[in-house]
Amino acid sequence: MNELKKKNESNIYCLCKYLLQLTFLLLLLISAVSCEIKIGGKKKKKNDNTEAVSSPVVICPSWIGDISRFLRLDGVLEADRDVAIFSKSIGRVVKLSIEEGSEVSAGQVLAQLENDEQALALQRAKNTLETDRASLKRAEKLYTKQGVSTDDIDKLRSIVKDDELRVQQAELALSQTNITAPFSGVISERYISLGDRIDISRPLFKLVDNKILHVDTWVSTNDASKLKVGQFVSLFEKSYSEKRYQASLVRISPVVDPGFNKIKATFELSNINRELKPGQFIELELTLETHHDVQQIPRKALVYEAGIPIVFQSVDSLALKKKVELGLEAGDIVEIIKGISPGDSIIVEGQATLRDSAKIMIVNPTR
Repeated sequence: MNELKKKNESNIYCLCKYLLQLTFLLLLLISAVSCEIKIGGKKKKKNDNTEAVSSPVVICPSWIGDISRFLRLDGVLEADRDVAIFSKSIGRVVKLSIEEGSEVSAGQVLAQLENDEQALALQRAKNTLETDRASLKRAEKLYTKQGVSTDDIDKLRSIVKDDELRVQQAELALSQTNITAPFSGVISERYISLGDRIDISRPLFKLVDNKILHVDTWVSTNDASKLKVGQFVSLFEKSYSEKRYQASLVRISPVVDPGFNKIKATFELSNINRELKPGQFIELELTLETHHDVQQIPRKALVYEAGIPIVFQSVDSLALKKKVELGLEAGDIVEIIKGISPGDSIIVEGQATLRDSAKIMIVNPTR
């Protein structure tokens, strides 16, 4: 019994010793991971950084030149004169001499109405006038011989004057059966057909004078203060922006629209040879101000930190962060007032993730 007891105690002792050794080995491994260990006689830490990698970047030198601030405005071309033509007479259309798109001159006959009644009325008025003029002539001859009184002569003269007015009225009625153009222009709409019976309330044609076109635009109060009547602007059609035209500012409204705090400005075009037409959507480009011989860089070189513009300058394979002060901005170009010098190489691609003094490798542009 004593021998069995001693044997059990010996086994327990061996087990405890084994567990202690195992625990010691585990502690040794943990310590080796978290602490410094010697390898080949040198110390090395787990969190040591490997050699820094150079970031690929594209650079561009800043340059000196002129830069302008432009204002772009949209609008719709309108004709200065755009009218509907009505008839002053009632009747059936017996002649139609023009179509839509026809160019007409002032006074040109566009359509003719039936005029038999008007022609007969004119002839009747002329006959009556001729008869009464003859009566007046005979009475005046008799008056010299004291055969007719002064009152009779005056009455006959009054009748002749009335006859002359009736002739003029009949001539007017006959002329109004011809529908004519009030001014030179282009027929943009034709609302009647041959044989239609028309009245004075029905529009017959739409006539447009497109020799002079205008466009109304709305400008902010700040920008409007920089505009002057007579100022020339560049204009182009939105669907075909390669060809440009010139327009001039003819009116600036003295009233500010309270709804959106803008002012109406009217620009006029002339001598455009029918290339632009009323109703087209166009875009105006105004030069508000120009700075000459100033330092410029591409806008894409800018990076903002807490709202402050910065650029990265390439110096000896390092990216040096520079705060800059901006001037005018025009499209993809910005003016630099201070912060860098003309000719400095500025990183324009790959700078978004750079830190100050980061190592860089200059590469060709991506496109």
